[in-house]
Amino acid sequence: MSEINVQVERTMNKRLVGTVSLLGFLGSIPFANWWLTQNGMWNAPILGLLPSALWVVAFSFVLRDLAQITIGKKWAWTGIAIGTIASWWIASPALAVASGVAFAVSESVDGFIFTPLADRNRFALAVVISGVVGGFLDSALFVRIAFGSWSGWWQLGIAKAIVVAAATPAAWIARRALLK
Repeated sequence: MSEINVQVERTMNKRLVGTVSLLGFLGSIPFANWWLTQNGMWNAPILGLLPSALWVVAFSFVLRDLAQITIGKKWAWTGIAIGTIASWWIASPALAVASGVAFAVSESVDGFIFTPLADRNRFALAVVISGVVGGFLDSALFVRIAFGSWSGWWQLGIAKAIVVAAATPAAWIARRALLK
């Protein structure tokens, strides 16, 4: 296979992974709101009651990071804007406001932390740190706005951090495969 064909194939693979990541990221917003409406709260050992959709929200941070690294910042930020707008229409008014504000702030912070680290070839570290910080911010804002309380925000943040840490190796493997 010629060098040009290899480059074309690599570019096509990056675009495919980026597009799938972006679509998954965008789909995570309505899916998380639907999941929470259907399944309510879960009682997690040690952490107590947590919104059942936390795993979807935590995974969305990793999907956004993967989309950014494969198809670019412009698409990742466009995804944040679309996701924020979508949050306003998906759920009940209280959940919509909480989801929209928490999503916009936490995903933006995730992007601001992720970008400089990823630009320095610290992809896995960037995914973990930005996802954990974004997850804690998302948790605090969501719980406060949706329920008028701070109760349980840190437990939710811990649970999201666990999901981000668990999803990071898959993102790292996908990125490495694309760079070969």
